[in-house]
Amino acid sequence: MPTPDPTYDLLIRGGTVYDGTGSPGVHSDVAIRNGKIATVANVDGAAKRTIDASGKAVAPGFIDVHAHDDVAVLNGPMDFKLMQGVTTDIVGNCGAGVAPIGDRLMPGTELILGFSMKPTWRTFGEYMEEIDRSSLALNVGCLVPHGAIRFTRMSMDAREPTDNEMALMREDVAEGMDAGALGLSTGLIYPPGAFAKTREIIELARVAAAAGGIYASHIRNEADGLMDAISEAIAIGAAAGLPTHISHHKASGKPNWGKTAESIALIEQRRDDGLDITFDAYPYIAASTILSAMARRPEATDPESVLVASVSEKREYEGKTIAQIATELDLPPEDAVRRVLADEPQAVAVFFVMDEPDVQRVLSHELCMIGSDGIPSTTGKPHPRLYGTFPRVLGTYCRQERLFPLEEAVRKMTSLPASRFGLADRGTLTVGMAADVVVFDPETVDDVATYEAPRTHPTGIDYVIVNGQVAVEGNRQTEARAGTLLRRE
Repeated sequence: MPTPDPTYDLLIRGGTVYDGTGSPGVHSDVAIRNGKIATVANVDGAAKRTIDASGKAVAPGFIDVHAHDDVAVLNGPMDFKLMQGVTTDIVGNCGAGVAPIGDRLMPGTELILGFSMKPTWRTFGEYMEEIDRSSLALNVGCLVPHGAIRFTRMSMDAREPTDNEMALMREDVAEGMDAGALGLSTGLIYPPGAFAKTREIIELARVAAAAGGIYASHIRNEADGLMDAISEAIAIGAAAGLPTHISHHKASGKPNWGKTAESIALIEQRRDDGLDITFDAYPYIAASTILSAMARRPEATDPESVLVASVSEKREYEGKTIAQIATELDLPPEDAVRRVLADEPQAVAVFFVMDEPDVQRVLSHELCMIGSDGIPSTTGKPHPRLYGTFPRVLGTYCRQERLFPLEEAVRKMTSLPASRFGLADRGTLTVGMAADVVVFDPETVDDVATYEAPRTHPTGIDYVIVNGQVAVEGNRQTEARAGTLLRRE
């Protein structure tokens, strides 16, 4: 007599399984035991709990490759990510982060990263240990942020580092990589990263390369200097000897619309030369960042297309365009920006600067994975991508626009980012992999967050499972806190 199957912890029965590899969906069950995928097949064995997934899609948990939840993940509920099917967050993007810390935090950190606690760490490794000790709602992987390192060693000095400062920054990168960071990130449009020359980034990227990491960059210019900035990022990766990843790839500003055809062609050409280059994007025509980015080039942005999103005190600014604020204050738009920043130096804004054909061209490319780039502010009206990125890919761009089939949408959000960021046990529904799973209705999944009402959870996400535990059930987050720190392997 054959031995009966052991009891499974969880059985997801009768769904259409999209395994994350890009293969078409197949009707199958998914069984989970001890936080791992035990089998993907028609199951006769028993289970402690069974979920009926009839008529639903079953996929690996989504991986947000571009998050700014560096503080939010520390014991936070993370409902804005879990409720859209995200089971893994990659933090430390754009060179911004909360470690290492010197005498003070890098300016802008409080509002951009939602910093509302007294840090218990100084080094990047200590920060990762704090994550590891925390009650995580989802999984977290970390990039070492160049901006935080440079600020710790050089403050906001707009100069090249001394030999000693360069040595200290190399040590900081090495310490973070030794702790298990996934790679190095830069934000070359923001001070202090903007002050770094290419050779400085190459030297630090070499340290990440020696540890097997990647180089992820918010490039130096996403507007008129897009092509030069892409070329710089590729050159850094080539010189340092590590894979290059372009963050939130776009062409910003109407004069530059259409340039993504050229930038993608350049990336494809350099890949043909043997270089390893990928990119991510979010599925919206509006960007979001600190308002001071406009103040540095106010002539480049239409005041009608800039919406103040989040401030800490002057709440009357929130939800209004710069043009509206200028009218109310009886000031020219550039002076209105200065007034807002005088009142709210860390104000965050939404910038409608992209063209829909560019967005679709980038999203549809086989090298493109998905990142929300959401700013987890606790006040105001954040960009709706914070709550809606992944359902929007599935609803708007997959189902409605038919930009790609469902299996490709799933691949972009699962196995592609897992392989890119070195998450060896995530990204596919195969035996032995970590049981991060999302069950959704492909006919109804959609984002419903808007610029007017952004804090709205999506529709069509039925279950989200993190390391074998049900974290979302029926439009409600559970008490499960099953996330873990993901170190580079």
